[in-house]
Amino acid sequence: MQKWLMMMVVLLALLAAGPAVRAENAKDEFPIKSADGETLAVLVQCNNCSKRSADSKKCHTGTEEGYLDGQACGKCMITENFGARLAYPFDLHLIGKLVDAQGQPIKDRFVKVFMANGWNIRTRTSDAGTYRLMLGATVERKSTTPLVVDLGTRVDAPQENKEYYAMFLLPNDYKPCPAAQPQPKKHKAKQP
Repeated sequence: MQKWLMMMVVLLALLAAGPAVRAENAKDEFPIKSADGETLAVLVQCNNCSKRSADSKKCHTGTEEGYLDGQACGKCMITENFGARLAYPFDLHLIGKLVDAQGQPIKDRFVKVFMANGWNIRTRTSDAGTYRLMLGATVERKSTTPLVVDLGTRVDAPQENKEYYAMFLLPNDYKPCPAAQPQPKKHKAKQP
């Protein structure tokens, strides 16, 4: 009996630490995989750091125009992938939580997902800072059970992302934003 009780205490402690661990190790690209491991789509969150920073705590995700691993990221990905078909045979539930820099939940904040087909979906965070975006299957359903994708806890900076926290749902072989074209240097004419 004591072994069983001890195992339950350890399990509950691990579950309670789960969101904090996910927040520390949060990534900006989330492959959305079926139960058999097939990647159905990729959810991308752009950040406000133009260079890959060792101190990622200063970087905030959810920007509409930003960076992903130092490369341009945002609505330009929608333009590059416009018309790409997202084919997933499950309803998708994207869940997560937004907190401020002090770890307090951000309530009544819009969370918006831009999709490669030009559609958008949005919701608001609850008083606890949690959100749930629900998308229907785009091809014949394989199951009535939704595929739930936990995006973890993210630190949001509403002063930088004024209208909403942005994410991008793209095909698994999505094209990144084009590299910025270098501007030609202007040469001054020599004065005689």
